[in-house]
Amino acid sequence: MPGVPAPPRADSANPYAQNPYTSAQGGPGYGGMYTPPPGQPYGTLPSGGGGSGRNTRRKAVVIGAAVAVLLAAGGGVYAAVSGGDDDKKPTAASTTTPAGQDRHDPTPAPTGKGESTGGRDRGESESDPNDVRRAGEAKVLYQTPAPEVSKKGLDVPGFWAMKGYVVKAVEDKIVAYKDDGTKKWTLSLPKAVCAAPNSTTDGEVVVAYEGHGKDSCSQLALIDLDKGVKVWDHDAPEEGSFGGGHTNMGMAQSGDLVGMSWFGGSAVIKVRDGKEVALEKPSPGCSVDGYAGGKALLRAYSCTNGTAKLQKVASNGTITWTYVVRKGYKVDKIFSTSPVVIALSDQDRKAGGILAISDRGKERSTLAVGKQSYQPLCGTDLFGTNLGSCQGVAASMDTFYLPTEMTQDSAGGSTSEIHAFDLDSGKRKWAAKVAGRMLLPLRMDGKNLVAYEEPSYDEAGLVVRIGPDGDKPKTVLKLPQATREAENGFYSATHDYRNGIFYIASNRITGTEGTSEKLIMAFGS
Repeated sequence: MPGVPAPPRADSANPYAQNPYTSAQGGPGYGGMYTPPPGQPYGTLPSGGGGSGRNTRRKAVVIGAAVAVLLAAGGGVYAAVSGGDDDKKPTAASTTTPAGQDRHDPTPAPTGKGESTGGRDRGESESDPNDVRRAGEAKVLYQTPAPEVSKKGLDVPGFWAMKGYVVKAVEDKIVAYKDDGTKKWTLSLPKAVCAAPNSTTDGEVVVAYEGHGKDSCSQLALIDLDKGVKVWDHDAPEEGSFGGGHTNMGMAQSGDLVGMSWFGGSAVIKVRDGKEVALEKPSPGCSVDGYAGGKALLRAYSCTNGTAKLQKVASNGTITWTYVVRKGYKVDKIFSTSPVVIALSDQDRKAGGILAISDRGKERSTLAVGKQSYQPLCGTDLFGTNLGSCQGVAASMDTFYLPTEMTQDSAGGSTSEIHAFDLDSGKRKWAAKVAGRMLLPLRMDGKNLVAYEEPSYDEAGLVVRIGPDGDKPKTVLKLPQATREAENGFYSATHDYRNGIFYIASNRITGTEGTSEKLIMAFGS
């Protein structure tokens, strides 16, 4: 780990001095948030509601000049990957089953039905929310109940929205649902999926599933998301693994490459055949922190002497450019790979800045976040292997969008905002504000930003569009009041809006008795 840096100098040679995350503040903040005291990089997130009724355990906080800590979600830190005790190597056999033919498939069939009150046990009949849909509300295309899983509090990574269908991984099953809610296909793997990238390549994605060692996420498979078949199946590369294990696996896919990092090791493989790419190794005393994918593949690594670098990896495995991070800091999060927007931190995950990097690997700007607190959703990442996992951010080629925390106004109410930053100057261009609920960027729609207004205590959520000048959010989809509690009941979820459909997909199944957890909800006009 890099050593503790000397205090930054407040001069023009140090752009981070204008935007340091250096505060001794601590204790619970508004909405149940927690700012760790010095020397405590991770803190628990107390239970309780914020102004929007949002589950604060899912929050991550980036605070400006006062303090900046990307908090772990889930009420503290925990191992994100868990495996079985079976020491036998899994076979490469798999099955693809048409909908309705696998009576052993634990994934419930989707339904358009939901509840207006929530809190039902599995199996209890539910009314159809579309029967009580109010004027102007979106239609519930389908909602799938969360299946019975092997243990409570189980992470279920892997969700991809395709054209006309979505794909979700749950333990050893990967299931595709058409937009009318019927199953397209079901694929069985030997063991549970334990890591997956957010992006795909030509409708194919490489996932990792549990291997033969305890807590080992060491088997890789390429999945054809259209046909629902496994193209190849390989062991993960072993180089750098402590005792051959692959714990806390992070994955990022871009083009024909997949970057993987785990506790004690890292590798890059090709999507088409799973073969390892001979990528330039970091210098002695350095280790890869993680990768981020999508439009480009980025690699971040840090060294014991306090230095760190960010690199772009070309499709042939060569390094296109290298950005040298100021000594004593490292890349903490990669918000976007094209354009490149990153957050830095020191070894205590404090101090640094939010930077834009040019397509030549040069510093483009330092975002002027000032004393404002920001709140992207970055999930639990104890070992920093999922650098590109943050939600609630969006970027165009010239603008970066970041959500603020919920704050109280002078009248005693609560508001949240999305701030748009010019990536060339780093200055804030505009702020869009809503009252009583959290406002989160989703994606770009041409020059417009599509965002999600999370449900409040008494109102369902909204999908809205914000113009390039930051005008007042305009409603695209008004989610049904009948499914408000189900919408608000996800412990951790992925949100996506594509082709006029808004999806909410669970990242973690709590298995809480007496609730009707959902796996996926889909809404359309």
